[in-house]
Amino acid sequence: MAAKTHCEALDRILREADSTFREAREVRRTKDLSFYEDGELTRGEHKKIDNLVKHLLAGHEGKPCPAGDRPIVGEPKRVELLRKKASA
Repeated sequence: MAAKTHCEALDRILREADSTFREAREVRRTKDLSFYEDGELTRGEHKKIDNLVKHLLAGHEGKPCPAGDRPIVGEPKRVELLRKKASA
């Protein structure tokens, strides 16, 4: 198995997402929120998740992030087989 490369952008996005979730959880615990306030907190959380998914899928010049937990997008098996046959 190949070693994972380090991606500073992914680290930054994960730290931002973590802090956003922690802040929202603390706000929800400390006060009774209206539907509007809870919607605003949720909107921020969704933006962080969207940024994370975008980076993992196409964050490196349109290619998946190599530092992700696992490959999210890969070539179809047929393409891999054709390449192996062509190189043999």
